[in-house]
Amino acid sequence: MKLIVILIFIVGACAALYLFFIHVINFKKVYWKAFIICCLFGLTLLTLTGIAIYRGSRAPDTWCDHLQNSTTYPPMTLVTARDYFEKGNYDYDTGRCKEAIADFTKSIELNSKYPQTFNNRAYTYMRMRDYKNALADLNKALTLDPNYINALMNRGDIYNYYFEVDKAKAIADYQKIISIAGTSGTTVCGHLAMAKHNEWNLANLFIIPFETLNCNSSK
Repeated sequence: MKLIVILIFIVGACAALYLFFIHVINFKKVYWKAFIICCLFGLTLLTLTGIAIYRGSRAPDTWCDHLQNSTTYPPMTLVTARDYFEKGNYDYDTGRCKEAIADFTKSIELNSKYPQTFNNRAYTYMRMRDYKNALADLNKALTLDPNYINALMNRGDIYNYYFEVDKAKAIADYQKIISIAGTSGTTVCGHLAMAKHNEWNLANLFIIPFETLNCNSSK
């Protein structure tokens, strides 16, 4: 969705600049000059967008490196698997990732048939950059619930970006999400386009936004 908004903004900015040149600076007799300037302006914006996205994707994850503010509260008791699951969510929300892993592990010991616990422990591992253990947990979660969208998305991202990179497996997970739930309100289209085209480069600066838009409009 963000890629689509950015693309619309760039097209709008280029159109506004073109109209400015034509009607204000009076380039009416040399439309091609205004067109070339606007194309260069749009290309510059796309390049800067690509650089920002690339740097963002390579930025270190610092969520677990310090405490976070949270509006959630821990459970009153720690008895059941659900109690430890909620405690794990609270500890994760506050940046206490090691404590969250311990909580989720205790929850699994009490009830190993709850796929959300495996998924949440996997996501915590991902934020700690422990992708090997995260992948194992996601596989377990999807064994328990093959249509679990959050686990499919997390596993797709691991295969797409982080560990044992396999674009075909990432594409399969993203496409399964779309087959189950469509694309509304998700970022799956952008991730799918990135998996298909491998990485950001000059050509893909144009291809990925358009494929993302087409993915959304076709569902």
